[in-house]
Amino acid sequence: MKVLQKQRMKTVKLKINEFDNDEIENICKRFNLSKTSAKMLLSRNIKSYDDIEQFLDPDFKYFESAKNYKDIDRGCERVIRAINNNERIMIYGDYDVDGVTSISQFIVYLQAAGANVDYYVPERELEGYGISSEFVESIKNGEIIIDLLITVDCGISEIEKIDEITKLNTDVIVLDHHQCREELPKAYAIINPKQKDCPSENKNLCAAGLSFKFLLHLNDFLKIENIEDVLLEYACLGTIADIVDLVKDNRIIAVNGLNKINNTKILGLKKLIEVSGIQDKTIKSYHIGFIIAPRINAAGRMDSARTAIQLMLTGDEKDAEKLALKLENLNTERKEAETLIFNEAVNKIETDFLYKNNVIVVYGDNWHEGVIGIVASRLTEKYFKPSVVISVKNGIGKGSARSLDYLDIFQSFKCSDCYLEKYGGHKLAAGLTILEKNINFFTNELNTYVGSVIDEEYNYNEVSADAILRVSEINLKLYDEINKFEPFGAGNPKPLLALSDVSLKNVRKVGKEGSHLSFMLSQEGCTIPVIGFGKIGMLEKVLSIPRSYIVYLGENIFNGKRTAQLILHNVEEREDFEYKIDSEKIKMLNFLINKAKSKIIKTDIFMLVEKLNKLYNTKITAEEIVCILKKSDNFQYVLKNDILYIKK
Repeated sequence: MKVLQKQRMKTVKLKINEFDNDEIENICKRFNLSKTSAKMLLSRNIKSYDDIEQFLDPDFKYFESAKNYKDIDRGCERVIRAINNNERIMIYGDYDVDGVTSISQFIVYLQAAGANVDYYVPERELEGYGISSEFVESIKNGEIIIDLLITVDCGISEIEKIDEITKLNTDVIVLDHHQCREELPKAYAIINPKQKDCPSENKNLCAAGLSFKFLLHLNDFLKIENIEDVLLEYACLGTIADIVDLVKDNRIIAVNGLNKINNTKILGLKKLIEVSGIQDKTIKSYHIGFIIAPRINAAGRMDSARTAIQLMLTGDEKDAEKLALKLENLNTERKEAETLIFNEAVNKIETDFLYKNNVIVVYGDNWHEGVIGIVASRLTEKYFKPSVVISVKNGIGKGSARSLDYLDIFQSFKCSDCYLEKYGGHKLAAGLTILEKNINFFTNELNTYVGSVIDEEYNYNEVSADAILRVSEINLKLYDEINKFEPFGAGNPKPLLALSDVSLKNVRKVGKEGSHLSFMLSQEGCTIPVIGFGKIGMLEKVLSIPRSYIVYLGENIFNGKRTAQLILHNVEEREDFEYKIDSEKIKMLNFLINKAKSKIIKTDIFMLVEKLNKLYNTKITAEEIVCILKKSDNFQYVLKNDILYIKK
């Protein structure tokens, strides 16, 4: 029966980094931390006392000097000259949160400085990423007249277009954080820490972080008062949303920026927080990344990023409310389009067995370009493989790629760029333009290259946990200590903990749709509750007596009382399976199955537990049922969510 066919999934393996005990003890004593926190620091490669001190106290006194950035003095000098001479300045940026907040910073600051400044953001579907041909043509025909162009979050790959612009007596400053190629544009100044000869140690600032650093340095000369806090809020939004490593300067921006955002001076942001329904929450990195950022991004994905920029810049209460509601509606449209394309992509992947490839490349006609990046992220999460999603229109494909730590997707594109019209990006995310006729050639070339650089034995999903804990070690004190590591994100992931040699109790499904798992883990007389949000699909793994449970530490507040709880992330499965079960329970289950007239039994596993216990006055558990079926040679079974199929 088809229903009993199981798709082979990668086995989860748990990885725990080993560190010197003396090193752990020294960190604990010096900084008054638990061993768990010390291990967390070391697993993030934060080892020196100076780095630890900076991480625990992310103060601006540790902020790297802007003078370490190549061309920053030259860039500031040119902007000051443009202000003094009333030259026409244009800020050109990307349509995502990083671009929006970078543009907003420059507009707010330069307007305060009395500059003649405007901005331009391309339309995603009509113009695409980077400096558009339409923009260049507008300068050529006199529709746009500028003396100084500042590109933010783009420009580093625009060699030909910047050359065209400079020939029109317009100076160009490139402020970008994307990977640099061998050849750089002939701009007046390039501020990009990824340049080979840039001495900055902070290579992972996003454009909003670079804009913040540039404008702070500019303000050393111009001395505009009461503006740095607002710039910091924008920088924080862009830094968290762009998923850069939240360490060093990025961490300083994020921690201090979140403090400001919780009492925001930006009217549009305040209204966006209100329409998002989180006005009563303490805004953390989670709220930025999963609630606020998607709404800002929705403007550029579904309409025009100008809407988001207008919201960030407006000082009018009614305009702010109107624009915030528009972003809310656009985000709803985005979700609908994303779901539609994701389902179509999954159908193609499953039908054509694309999940067997090293890199999943899937394309469709007229897929909305604004959401294919999100779809690629979801596919990578679902199949645990790098994914490229391409939308084809009139023979031209626009694609977005997402990768995993083991593969630099940008470098992979370099090895198959003979089939690409254009590409750019980072290690974990990239974009491309390709002719439809070349997609299959590109797919084959890309997969051949990736197959040659990754481990052939890579048949498992390795999950790194910060520490293995005993149930007795889990408490609110540890929870509060761990949360001093906020904000969590790339480079500083939310700490993962592992529990081994524990007993499973009281497994049940919870939630309105029954999509969550709830159970207890006990060890040496201590018990801790675990909740698995949306983890009903992991029920079989949970019931199969896994080697370890991989969890986050959280808290539960009920009737004003705080208690520690664990949030399920994954489980480490056993390669071998030995589990002793009462022989009477085995006989009981076998009898019930054999008694059924149908060759295939379909039942809710929790209802089956209730039925067996009521009929036979016993105490059989769901995990015992699964383990009996695993050991049985007489039956085939599939557990899909909470529905159990048994074939005699």
